[in-house]
Amino acid sequence: MTEVDWDDLSKKERRKLVEKALKRHDVDTLVSLTAHNLMLYGRGGSDTSPHTLRGYRTGVRYFLAYAFARGWERLTEHDTDLTVGYLRDLRRQGLAPGTVNARRSAAKALYRALRWAGVTTADPVADTPRAQEVTERWEKREAYTREDLAALLAVADPWEELFLLLGAHAGLRISELIGLTWDRVDLASRTMTVTGKGRKTASIHLSAALHQALLRVPEEARHGHVLPWRNPKTLRLVLRSLCLQAGVDYSRRQVHGLRHACATLLLEDTRDLYLVARHLRHSSTSTTEVYSKVSSQRIASALEGWTGEARVTN
Repeated sequence: MTEVDWDDLSKKERRKLVEKALKRHDVDTLVSLTAHNLMLYGRGGSDTSPHTLRGYRTGVRYFLAYAFARGWERLTEHDTDLTVGYLRDLRRQGLAPGTVNARRSAAKALYRALRWAGVTTADPVADTPRAQEVTERWEKREAYTREDLAALLAVADPWEELFLLLGAHAGLRISELIGLTWDRVDLASRTMTVTGKGRKTASIHLSAALHQALLRVPEEARHGHVLPWRNPKTLRLVLRSLCLQAGVDYSRRQVHGLRHACATLLLEDTRDLYLVARHLRHSSTSTTEVYSKVSSQRIASALEGWTGEARVTN
């Protein structure tokens, strides 16, 4: 399919093209429409990351497959039966609430694009509830422990060590790990500049261990990207392999568990919520507070021998 230049179309041409796409079940054109509209009116606007766009494109394709099987005309109506049925079907598939809500957001973006194209005034997704999490937020935050990190570092080569420390000490997300370049690293001031979620740029201070790991990279190799891996899948495979070698659980932690480890361990050591929020670049300490919570198992363990009686002091 030839990519549509939506900016060059008049309102009438835009509407005619989208109506034709709906009738012909032309998914590619409708995905293109949604992505263009997202870049114009979405929360991230033109700074919307490629990762986010891929997620929305995938979500729109899933919703269109469901909707077209039930009649394209329903997409031009305020048909809450269609959107509620879609979300119910996703839950029946056993998808996690977060995935269901991501698919819901993609469908909502599609309807906004259809309204922009002038083929409908409907927004039936607004009347469909978000899926509710059944697990406490802090119990979902799986993090590698101190012992886990020590075991991983013990089997890591120099590049793998650098990867682990960028995640567990600097708190970098997977896209930030892959995108970090040497021109953003200032070894003299022990800082680095990172552009992360929402295209926000921030300065991050280096821990002593991370600083030393960066210094150990030969000067002739300090150009281009800091890490040698360019693909998120490859980075996941590297960490999975390290976990297998070290006898550390990978399944519910994966690469993002390194960032969670950074939060929990720094909070444990400093007991300073604001400091941790700044280091992780959280927009609010309410996000960081998740890491200060404890699991129900730890609560049960703490209360098991607790009597509530006053202590007698001499």
